[in-house]
Amino acid sequence: MDRIARFSFFVAIQMLDLNVCKSGRCKNLGVPNAKEYEYNIRPLGFLAMRCGVCSATPPMLDNESYGLMRNHWQQQVALLSGKRCPDCGSHSIKRFGQSSNGKQRLQCKACQKTFSMRTPVMKGQQQLVEQIKNALFCGEEGESLIRLAAEKGVHFDRACEQLKRQAQESMWRGEPSKFMASTVFTLPYKGKGNQLWGIITTDIESGRVLHISTSLVPMVLPESGQYQPCADAPPLVVEISDSAIDLAQKQEQRFLLRQQFDRCDFGVASLGSNKHSHALPVLTAHAHFAVLNMLNHGDDGGAHLLSHEVFLRGACITQFSNQVKNQQMSLAYVVGETDGNIRLSNVRKLGWWQNHWQEFRDSSGASKAFSVLCGNMDLAPEAISLITAKQAVSFIEQNMSKLNLAQFTASRVDSFAAVLAARYNHELPVVEPNGLRMESDAQHIGVCL
Repeated sequence: MDRIARFSFFVAIQMLDLNVCKSGRCKNLGVPNAKEYEYNIRPLGFLAMRCGVCSATPPMLDNESYGLMRNHWQQQVALLSGKRCPDCGSHSIKRFGQSSNGKQRLQCKACQKTFSMRTPVMKGQQQLVEQIKNALFCGEEGESLIRLAAEKGVHFDRACEQLKRQAQESMWRGEPSKFMASTVFTLPYKGKGNQLWGIITTDIESGRVLHISTSLVPMVLPESGQYQPCADAPPLVVEISDSAIDLAQKQEQRFLLRQQFDRCDFGVASLGSNKHSHALPVLTAHAHFAVLNMLNHGDDGGAHLLSHEVFLRGACITQFSNQVKNQQMSLAYVVGETDGNIRLSNVRKLGWWQNHWQEFRDSSGASKAFSVLCGNMDLAPEAISLITAKQAVSFIEQNMSKLNLAQFTASRVDSFAAVLAARYNHELPVVEPNGLRMESDAQHIGVCL
């Protein structure tokens, strides 16, 4: 096994252990089973671990559930993109002839396993899948899409899965990103009060969606990894006079009122199928950032901007621990948005960890606050924004509502969230090599039949 393959194999094994130090300046950041760790303690009333080097006490997480989720995503990334081994996760692979049906075979240099890339849509159903997509993009409501599948004698859920794989392949095909923005969202699905919790990451420069995840996973997780509505902090009360830094402070106060820092309640999430589970949001976040890592985003460092949710920092810094420790990647929380020229208006330390926050205002009075959590931020204050991620979420939410997709089951809503994210990418302006922004072909070519 060569040096690169051994390193890739080690990282794949390492990141199956989430009970590691998550302090940016600690030598144990991302290191499993360090001798300084103490496990299963309760300093704040919930199960936690302690790093003896930096005294951090992050909550204990369910490695078994995370391992199941990560293995699922690893296989999807490998079989649809060919960028990883589906068994060990190594990215050291080589061409290895063709299968009997003519597909390119690949071999992993680390574990020697061979595999073929998957075609996202079965040949016999390609026409149906395209018809469903065309109908969706022409504004047809959910019931029309179901009828299309029924006319072809295909179960709609099977068509949804193929649409999702096709969308994932499209999103995962792009070049690795250096500057990323991640925000969270919820989407309603069939049943009173039912919600999916999700996270989306975009490239800051182009705006394209790199990956989208929801709490729904196609497996039965151990009970400790499954989401259940919990006693969360009281709702955030927003006053009209609140600035961005005021909102950040209120959110930090809510974190302290939770029964556990990394537990959040996103409402009812009942499922009619026993083949799926809702994962805890913290596990969903870890799996989401693991996929970005598998796709080589952030390999060359850069910056990752995060919605202000306490466990997003822990998940992101764990999955990108090597880049953070090597001072290649910076992480920051962002609250609020500004437009045009901005000026520094406030500086404050907030929360349990006394993070240093800066607030900026534009000429209209709108405010934005951010806190650089680790690393040296290469981005100018004007560029530190979650706007690309928020715009993608807005596009998905508006189309979900317009097409009445909230009447679908959780798995169908999950699939169409990915389909709409891929569609959003196609409608983005394209940045040409000469720096001119051109409208994408999707805006000129009619898809309605």
